[in-house]
Formats: sequence, structure tokens, C-alpha cells
Amino acid sequence: MVPISATGRPPSWYWPVSGLALLWMLFGAMAWTVDLMTDEATVVGMREAQRQLYAARPQWLFAVYGLAILSGLAGALGLVLRKGWAMPAFAVSLAAIVLQFGYTFLVMDAIGLLGFVAVPFPLFIFAIGVFLLWFAAQARRRGWIAHR
Repeated sequence: MVPISATGRPPSWYWPVSGLALLWMLFGAMAWTVDLMTDEATVVGMREAQRQLYAARPQWLFAVYGLAILSGLAGALGLVLRKGWAMPAFAVSLAAIVLQFGYTFLVMDAIGLLGFVAVPFPLFIFAIGVFLLWFAAQARRRGWIAHR
């Protein structure tokens, strides 16, 4: 009973969810770009703990952040276009999110430096990543997006 291609018509709520996913990822791309453009004046204006985290962040971790955003953006675009590659794109994004925040919390000790205030937003980002992967999997299973 699983369609081979996206011949199933998605429900009307599919489009707002897909649009919000795309908007969310565009905001993520904007945040990544702002982070990329951070200059010395901005770093000087940070609190000491934030400066320490910023200085200790390896470049590869910033690249993983970019991978999380770009693959998530591809996944969201895949939802809008009803393409099957949305699901693997969201899987890559979620894996990058786990690597990025896992390293930030476990190796860089963000909670020790910033306190518990460092937890809610990354947890929210992780939850959105899990939801988007689940949503793409459901859309694929129901034939709302192609299987390939």
C-alpha cells in the first residue's frame, strides 16, 4: 500500500508545516551567517563565558553547524518540492545537530561556563530536528513526497 512516487495528495496542513520548516531553516542560515561575520568588536561585547566558548570552538565545529543548517535547508526545500531526498537531508542535519551540541556540552562544557541557561534553545533545536525527520519520514511513507 506504500506508493512508489509522490502521487498521494498531501493534506492541506502539509503546506504550512513545510513552509514553516523552510522559514525555520532560513532563520538558521541567517544565524549561521551572522556567526560567520562576527568580528572582534562583537566578541569584546560578549560576556566572559561566551568569549571563552567562542574562542575555544574549533573551526570544524563551525563547519558542522553549517552542515546542520544547509542540509536542513535542503530537507525543507525537499518538503516544499515533494522530493524524497528531504528525509536523508534531515537525517544528516539531525546527525550534525547531535555532533555540534554534543561536543559543545560534553567537551567544551557549555553548561559549566554558562549555566543551565545554555540548554533550552539547543534542546528546542534538537526537538525541531527530530520532528522534521519524523515528518519527512511520514510524508514519504504516505506518498506525499517521492521515495527517491
